Amino acid sequence: MEKSTIPVTTETVGKRDLRLTVEIPEERVQQEMRRVARKISAQVAIPGFRKGKAPYSVILQRYGEEHLREQVAEDLTREFYRAAIEQEGITPYGPASLEDIQLSPMRFTFTLPLPPVVRLGDYRSLRVEFPPVEVTEEDIQEVLETIRQENAVLEPAEGRGAQPGDLLHIQVEGRTDQGELFLKDDDAEVILDPEDTYPAPGFYQALEGMTPGEERTFRLKMPDDQLSEEAEFRVQLLALYSRILPELDDDLARTAGPYPTLEALKEDIRRQLLQMREREAREEYARAVIQRLVDQAEVEYPSFLLEERLQDLMEDLEKRVREEQRMTLQDYLKVIGQTLEDLQERLRPVADLQVRRMLALGELARAEGLRVSEEEIDQRIQALSEAWGNRAEAMRAQLETSENRENLGAQILYEKVVDRLIAIARGEPVPEPVTGGEDETP
Repeated sequence: MEKSTIPVTTETVGKRDLRLTVEIPEERVQQEMRRVARKISAQVAIPGFRKGKAPYSVILQRYGEEHLREQVAEDLTREFYRAAIEQEGITPYGPASLEDIQLSPMRFTFTLPLPPVVRLGDYRSLRVEFPPVEVTEEDIQEVLETIRQENAVLEPAEGRGAQPGDLLHIQVEGRTDQGELFLKDDDAEVILDPEDTYPAPGFYQALEGMTPGEERTFRLKMPDDQLSEEAEFRVQLLALYSRILPELDDDLARTAGPYPTLEALKEDIRRQLLQMREREAREEYARAVIQRLVDQAEVEYPSFLLEERLQDLMEDLEKRVREEQRMTLQDYLKVIGQTLEDLQERLRPVADLQVRRMLALGELARAEGLRVSEEEIDQRIQALSEAWGNRAEAMRAQLETSENRENLGAQILYEKVVDRLIAIARGEPVPEPVTGGEDETP
């Protein structure tokens, strides 16, 4: 087939989608129609003719021109698509979709994705101040108070009703306005804390004064993100205990762990809090820096990436609703008064941001020449396997699958990219880019 004989027109659709219309020369169509007719003649008994001997005109009259053209179109679609993109020098980023077929004259219309284009701009000048991290004496006291609470001594409370600070052993049920059971626990132990808002604001205030054996039923207004505006709770108090808190002294420190003194416990609390807050600060800083990178970048991508990410978000939500609410996504949407279309529109900006973030970080990896070696993946597998002790070999075998090695490689690359971006944003020395400063995806 001569490339120049294929009439092709292209039209940009959206940012990085292309509509491709290919017209099949009528001479080739007629040639293929005769081939299809011969195939039919060979396979189907035509009255008055032996198999394979019915002339083209008889097949055409019996089956109709449209039927033959439909078969030709089905047979030629892939061939002419490939020929057209080769002729036009087009490199699709993913599979094309066949949008329309016209039989006479025969034309195919495809929509195909083009590679994303990402321009990061002068990302090397990006600077973001790292937030200060500190641990105050009040922070340490809060942890010490938690340790006191955890080591409280329980004694049955006699001759009085429940009061703040008590431990209550209860049976509880919660039902929505529609009568649907959303909370049930026949053996719950809770601390009566008036500030606690779970499962609804006012729940623990409603338990004050209860005595063992007593049952109460009450209604409460539910938080806005719940399935019902109000809910009815039934609570039976099985047992009531007062909690005697220990003193903050060396004895408590020795009870809490291998600490000879209260001061040693406080120092370890300070160290752990500092480590935790530094880790949290770095994670928050990474999110802020990545957002700055995305905000200053110019990102164009084909529409299927957005639709795929949107579908992933929908599936994640459906799984979460099924596990947490024990209902289907459709039923959940009915309860909150939304349609599937409403949900998709709400999630679309989230999906768009995630796609742009993925592409921007991928371009940064390319621009900085960041790679992941097989040795690095091997080292990660080794580290992850060792943590499983006597099950290390089984875990290693699982991690060694091609899919898991690929996932680990992607995770390691992401970590490298974020580390590099954080170093840039903090003004730390980093190696020079190895790609000559290109700022557009190939």
